[in-house]
Amino acid sequence: MTGTAADPGGSLPDPSWNPPPAPEARARTLHGLFDWCVARWPDAVAVVDGTRRITYGQLAAASEDFAAELAEREVRPGMLVPVLMPRSAELLAMLLAVVRRGAAYAALDPRWPRARIEALTERLDGPLLVTSGDEPWPGSVWRVGPADFAALAATGRRAPEVTVRGDDANAVFFTSGTTGTPKGVLTAHRGHVRLFDDWAFAPVGGGAVMPQSLAATWDAFGLDSWAVLLGGGTLRIMTDTVELAGRLRELVAEEGVDTVFLPTAVLHMVIDTDLDAFTGLRVVGTGGEALSPAHARRFLDRHPQIPLHNMYGPVESTIAATGHVVRRQDCADDTGIPLGRPYPGTAAYVLDGDRVCAVGESGEICLSGSGLALGYLGDPELTARKFVKVPVGPDGGMVTVYRTGDLGHWSAEGLLHFDGRADRQVKMRGYRVELDDVELAARRLPGVGSCAVVPLHGPDGACEDLCLFYVGTGADGPTADEVRALLGERLPAYLVPARVHRLDALPVLEDRKVDGRALTALAEELRDARAAAGSAPREGAELRIAAAFTEVLHLERVPRDASFFALGGNSLYAVQLCQLVERDFGVNLSLAQVFDAPSVAALAKVLEADG
Repeated sequence: MTGTAADPGGSLPDPSWNPPPAPEARARTLHGLFDWCVARWPDAVAVVDGTRRITYGQLAAASEDFAAELAEREVRPGMLVPVLMPRSAELLAMLLAVVRRGAAYAALDPRWPRARIEALTERLDGPLLVTSGDEPWPGSVWRVGPADFAALAATGRRAPEVTVRGDDANAVFFTSGTTGTPKGVLTAHRGHVRLFDDWAFAPVGGGAVMPQSLAATWDAFGLDSWAVLLGGGTLRIMTDTVELAGRLRELVAEEGVDTVFLPTAVLHMVIDTDLDAFTGLRVVGTGGEALSPAHARRFLDRHPQIPLHNMYGPVESTIAATGHVVRRQDCADDTGIPLGRPYPGTAAYVLDGDRVCAVGESGEICLSGSGLALGYLGDPELTARKFVKVPVGPDGGMVTVYRTGDLGHWSAEGLLHFDGRADRQVKMRGYRVELDDVELAARRLPGVGSCAVVPLHGPDGACEDLCLFYVGTGADGPTADEVRALLGERLPAYLVPARVHRLDALPVLEDRKVDGRALTALAEELRDARAAAGSAPREGAELRIAAAFTEVLHLERVPRDASFFALGGNSLYAVQLCQLVERDFGVNLSLAQVFDAPSVAALAKVLEADG
């Protein structure tokens, strides 16, 4: 398919590299695993949300009360319920309530553009929208305010029982799609149970204390929510992963956090800015994109006693399909940090079409097992194209697999490795991004003609941002800033390109295809040109802040009046900037201050005003 990634040796993968299915030990549904914990540790703290400490018994009672209300509002098994709520104990109770009713939840982000939320809610065709906000929405709406968990525990209100099976849908996750319409992936209870029934990363009864920072709109949300709540541990609600990165040291030292999952880009950032922040942790997990060997080596050198789990799995295989505890020798492997071996209930294959690739031979990674999603919402054609039967079972039997589009190979010791993508999809800060999706959204804007999006990579090779080039359809077409603002009204923030440039024409190759390499080079030239333009920083605070800008953005110089974000900064880089300013000036600089005063000159005024 793509040649070989290592010395293949001609042998086929050992069937034992795929573990046999394991029967459920505790329950067959997500809420069944939670109730198992409630029965054993009703008074244990399940969630810390600000100053509130909610026990397992209280969270269970709230979910039962919410489920009773959903039943009265005619939520029945098989329905899809959109939930528009921020991270909170109430959100967790509501998601549990939805699955208790035999329905599936679709968590939507209140920060998404209104048009996107309305379109997704219409596609879900649910009986109501559950929200904690005051905005008006079409259709039936249930507005949920702050809950009195102790009072709800005293009411004993419960919904009529319904039968829920492992094959029933429990969640819908929307991902970027090549058609411009997000793909809705339906996951099943069995996918969560196969991971968390006996989860070594956060052992059942082990009392793990873990920050919950991932968005519920992402299936990896399960790694820092259900992974803990289905095993008797404690969750600490955070604003987002950016806050977690900035406060990790404090959380470990002062709040007893001992388990953490960080998206790969965030892990890299913490390793770069505060490597000692991990001291005191029991275990660290990461995933979402390729783990940098250099960063992994630095982590292991400083914290040899902390297991670093590298996890892999698209949403179509529910949360995680493979995992690997990183070793020092992995950091010197030319083929990168291994994705590892399949988790119980999952099987991985490397295929060239339907042919099983030899050990070391690169092909498409295909996944099977109880983690497989039920398919794509309202798209049977795409479901049939991506979930296919191939003859990889014992004696050539047919097995249903999901074709990931990821390329990989098996090593001789039975570890799966990642070799890249077969299409225009990239992973950026944990999100799956289809470049075609962003381009289609841009072409729909008035005054925008042809356009192209290129990924921008950092020093470690990870995709850090997107750059959009477009050609206007007239002399008075939208400016680059106007295009970016319009996209912000239509797309979630992670899909909006950090940089936008208008060109007279896009560069093309001899076959008339857009020259992506030329555009990538041009993006860097324009960024460097912007950094070189403008007046130099002044003596004093400006020079010191400029030094922090150059260190974080990997630039030789920055002008005093250019925006940190126009120079290539993003929210993760902004966290690094805050940490450098704290180190140099001895003051706390908030992310809000960076967004409000993003230039060297403006930040200097902020710091001078604060003394």
